[in-house]
Amino acid sequence: MAGSVVRRRRKDALWLVAGGLVIGLVGLLVGLLGQSGEQVARMWVGAEVREDGSARITEVIDYDFAGADKHGIFRTVPLDARGDLTDVSVTMDGAKVPFRASGTLLTELVIGDPASTVTGTHRYRIEYTLRTLGNLERLAWDAVGTEWEVPIRQVEVHVVTPYALRSVLCAAGTYGSGDPCGTTRQPVPGQIDASHGGLDKGQGLTVYGTFTKAGGGGATLPAAPTGPAPSEAEGHLVQGWLWITGIALAAAVLVTGLLQFAGRARVRGADGSIRRMDAGRLARTVRPSGLPPTELGPAQAGILLTGQVRKNHLVAWLLGAGLDGHLRITGATRPVLRKADEEPADADELTRRVIGTLFANNRDVSLRKHNRKFAEAWKELEAGLKAWRQSDELELWVPGAERSRRVALFGGVLATVAGVVVLIFSAGGVLDTGTGWRVPTAIGAALAGGGLAAAVRSWELVARTARGSELWCQAEAYRLYLVGLDGWDGRDEDLLTAWAAGLGETTSWVLAAERATKKGGSARLAQPEYDHVRWQLGLYLPAATDSARSSSGGSGSSSSDSSYSGSSSSGVGGGSGGGGGGSW
Repeated sequence: MAGSVVRRRRKDALWLVAGGLVIGLVGLLVGLLGQSGEQVARMWVGAEVREDGSARITEVIDYDFAGADKHGIFRTVPLDARGDLTDVSVTMDGAKVPFRASGTLLTELVIGDPASTVTGTHRYRIEYTLRTLGNLERLAWDAVGTEWEVPIRQVEVHVVTPYALRSVLCAAGTYGSGDPCGTTRQPVPGQIDASHGGLDKGQGLTVYGTFTKAGGGGATLPAAPTGPAPSEAEGHLVQGWLWITGIALAAAVLVTGLLQFAGRARVRGADGSIRRMDAGRLARTVRPSGLPPTELGPAQAGILLTGQVRKNHLVAWLLGAGLDGHLRITGATRPVLRKADEEPADADELTRRVIGTLFANNRDVSLRKHNRKFAEAWKELEAGLKAWRQSDELELWVPGAERSRRVALFGGVLATVAGVVVLIFSAGGVLDTGTGWRVPTAIGAALAGGGLAAAVRSWELVARTARGSELWCQAEAYRLYLVGLDGWDGRDEDLLTAWAAGLGETTSWVLAAERATKKGGSARLAQPEYDHVRWQLGLYLPAATDSARSSSGGSGSSSSDSSYSGSSSSGVGGGSGGGGGGSW
């Protein structure tokens, strides 16, 4: 039968799994919110430079209309000043689509049928020719212009030339920015491949290089995407959720293991030597015993088992005070505490303070409604039991264990908050087809998952001394006895009730009492006595708690010709091409 430590660890494990799922859902929600309306899900751009300096441009644009009904897209392209559109080709999802053009120096291609609408994600392929990409000595191409009215989630750029290229670079961002692209490489001397994980509205991408007369040729443009545009958003969101959730749970498991290792209890061996043992392993060595700990009362034993002060421990203390003759508990339906006619002489300091506060104004205290004196006594009792738990006089806990618990608790809370903040700022990139979002989201998920584990499992650090472990085993053995109690003869119900409340086994004790009242059982408890047990466990606890409750207390701008004028020597917008686009 699992011990109290094992049971608590199982409950905490469920909380941590739920927390890991919630952390993943935070990332999923941020990713969903990152779908800010219309966008270009993917843009593939290729340029094939000819020996005369002109270039054939191919653009494949996967445009996501985000559920809106539109006619199509428009694209502003710096075509030949003569307005020659004979070599312009436009398709949607692999089929011809109507388009019209206007303008001269900056031509606007309006793509789509005015008589019909489209929604969802569609793939547009546009092909046209530019007279030059820079000049005969230097390549300068605005592969993505800064005038796009929607964000572009993923950009892939390819350039092939008949000459070799040196001094290659790629810039991305707002107009004039010199920030590098995500990746830039030269598979052969006359080819450039570049990519970027996502451009916001008003951002572009420009590639540069210097032509050489030798060592080039032979490069071929990679095949452009074909067919209909894939709907990748859902797959990316699921992938991101699994990534974040997995990292969070892995971090929680790691931190949990470290805390369990650091918080091992001290145990005295048969030879008198002290060694360290995991509390779960120690719990599995305990067997039921009908003898409660002789050095501890019901409340103190329960606190030793759980390592914290809970409401049931306060109730157990009051029931124990009744057993010791400090007060009487009466009333099956109207709970009343009555002061004892003669106060026992062996009362400790906490008992004297609590009893004195409780009956300061009246010898009878009703729990039917809020009672100010009971609330004060309840608060004083809770503070006294917490002080007992933190006291070093009994040498039950390893020195410094409580301080370590607090550090783990507060540090875990801060790490969890920090991790969630990191996820909020980084998880929006899960829709990108690149992997740039993985590192920041992994950091956020690890902080959140590990921090949550540190906060939830900080109690593991409250390691018990050899003496504390010995008493803990006695309390656990008696708890197991109450759990499996059978054949009860109805005697000592007040004593067993106090211990059941202190050790957190009220449900088991009520079931035992019910078994004892049924015909055919090994013993029969009189109904008034059973009502007394059920009242103490089922009615008195919420009544006492209720009586005390009330006192507890970026984008950038660009000029119309910045996308093709070559006004910047090495930043975004300093080459030929460019332009922008949107929907209509």
